[in-house]
Amino acid sequence: MKGSILCIGVGPGIGFATALRFATEGYSPILAARNEDKLKKFAAEITARTGRDCEVHVVDAASSAQLASLIDKYGEQTEILFYNAAILRPQSISEATDASLENDMAVDLTGALISVRNILPYMKRKGHGSIFLTGGGFAESPAAEYLALSVGKAGLRCLCHALFDELRKCHIQIASILVRKVVEQAQGDPQKIADLFWAMFSRPQQEWSWEEIYE
Repeated sequence: MKGSILCIGVGPGIGFATALRFATEGYSPILAARNEDKLKKFAAEITARTGRDCEVHVVDAASSAQLASLIDKYGEQTEILFYNAAILRPQSISEATDASLENDMAVDLTGALISVRNILPYMKRKGHGSIFLTGGGFAESPAAEYLALSVGKAGLRCLCHALFDELRKCHIQIASILVRKVVEQAQGDPQKIADLFWAMFSRPQQEWSWEEIYE
């Protein structure tokens, strides 16, 4: 029996599309984000289209305590951790406040670090697992007007690269998709990115890589 994909930061784009893609392959999505009404809507649509039951969990990715509680609840059943949370806020360093910087970095980077750290004991006990992160072109080409997001995406890239070899020895996959373009629903970008996540997941271990590019 296939387990669950725990999706943190589910919105109408990449988050929903990836949860739906894995649900079509028999995995049970657990959808986590701040807006319960939207989560229930996404869950109902996934169930209607795939027949898979979805659970929803309200969580603020800026809260380490909430993330820890989330993973404590679902860690045993989680086969895939998907971290998609980010704050898409344009602000320069001079425009930012202490509070906005702390919040943005908590969601963009620290939440991913905490989620990965907390899920690893479960995956190591099982002897397998996959961790996927949504990266972005700001990791390569940072923008002053999106400084916090640029630093966050660079950090996610570093996280995958740094842990890839160590985790692969434990049969745990960690990887990101570096999205170099503005994602457009009308062009089917979320679905194509979700398909790429599935393709990465489906590869044999000897063909794993820590990053793929979408442009």
